[in-house]
Amino acid sequence: MKKQLIVDGYNVMFAMDPYRELITTEQWDTARAALINHVASYAKPGFNATVVFDGTRNPNPDRDPVTLAGVTVLFSPYGATADALIERLVRQAREHGQEVEVVTSDMLVQWTAIGEGVIRRSAAEFADVLQHGYSEWERERDAPAARVLLEDRLSPEGRSLLEQIRRRPRQETRNQCE
Repeated sequence: MKKQLIVDGYNVMFAMDPYRELITTEQWDTARAALINHVASYAKPGFNATVVFDGTRNPNPDRDPVTLAGVTVLFSPYGATADALIERLVRQAREHGQEVEVVTSDMLVQWTAIGEGVIRRSAAEFADVLQHGYSEWERERDAPAARVLLEDRLSPEGRSLLEQIRRRPRQETRNQCE
């Protein structure tokens, strides 16, 4: 069974520069989409991920949960905080015997998570993990591709046999193939 990863979306967005820059220019949807993609990359190996956004002052309280890039995206209902929704999700996961990692900067949620035996990270810690992983990906992406030759994948015996065939006169090789 995969572990549950529950992320307070706005906490992480305010903790990490690329998202903060988008927010300051009122590009909220772009910042949310970027965070969801980063969480999806982080979560792929072993988590079911949920990103929760605070909808306390959301004039559209009827936002249904959606799944983007394998991540469940939730907005808390109008008048309810993301923290309350996160606490409920943690409790439900624990009741089903699932391991949970919760990412939030809210101390009350962190203490609730600790009390329930849940792994917790602050938004800043998680942002560091995302930033480090992204930097590593960029380094790998920009590194020159290693050239892999067929002979590098062959056993010494296979290489020797192919070398013998290559050195035979063409006519002899042609006669053997016919």
